[in-house]
Amino acid sequence: MKGDAESNTTRADTREELEAKLREAQLLLRAILDYLPITVCKYDREGVFTFHDGKGMEAAGMKPGQLLGTSVFELVANDPETLEINRQALAGKSAYNNYDAHGTAWETWHIPVRDSSGEPDGMITLSLDGSAAKRRERELQAKIELIETQQEVIRDLSTPIIEVWDKVLTLPMVGVVDSLRISEAMDNLLSAIVSKDARYAILDLTGVDAVDTRTAGYLIEMIKAIRLLGAEGIITGIRANVAQTMIALGLDLSGVTTVGNLRAGLKLCMRRMAAAGEGVERAEATSAPAK
Repeated sequence: MKGDAESNTTRADTREELEAKLREAQLLLRAILDYLPITVCKYDREGVFTFHDGKGMEAAGMKPGQLLGTSVFELVANDPETLEINRQALAGKSAYNNYDAHGTAWETWHIPVRDSSGEPDGMITLSLDGSAAKRRERELQAKIELIETQQEVIRDLSTPIIEVWDKVLTLPMVGVVDSLRISEAMDNLLSAIVSKDARYAILDLTGVDAVDTRTAGYLIEMIKAIRLLGAEGIITGIRANVAQTMIALGLDLSGVTTVGNLRAGLKLCMRRMAAAGEGVERAEATSAPAK
């Protein structure tokens, strides 16, 4: 009798512990369903709703339990991708997808349910209202695109390509010139030489405070690239510290035409073009007195 009593007491304690754990699990589930933008659904093996609850339904304009007894296949009949995902989940394959419905961006996890023998026995879906995250992502992307546009405008303003005379381009550079700026400037200048059929390109470094070692090498490469296009590159306004950097690097400047300032560079181009019979007509038309 004593042993039976102790056994009954043990079973009662175990039952109370299980009930307590069940209440705790229900409490946690209720908190998740009531306070998070999530919708939890359960379906039988035919895809019919047997559970439908969660705060996320507010975004879809629905109430808890509204879809009970409804087939998921009827709801997504016009969405082949979602239709196939539900079929796979009911067949035992977990899946994830995101889609827009009822004006809301949803992220949904499809979790297969199995019976005691391991066979598919329905599924559970967890749907998270990702509208706020999607909105923040769009806002962030818009800001990034705006910043990139502003940076591009600033770069274009800091390295403008000006056609100062017929077939003569100049690229005035200001401030600290790094390898990124000079690389972009090279691409833009070479494109301009081709599009305008330029004969001369003046790289004016009067406003350049400093260059890094890689940039000094890029300047020489730019002159070589200009020659390959059939034009001539001229560097003007090199400051003493920039010149020292180039010399310290051992760069070969013997084949590079350099003059003191932009005015002198432009005059050099005009003299050479006049000597070659280029641009004479325009120069004469400009200097001819009005009748």
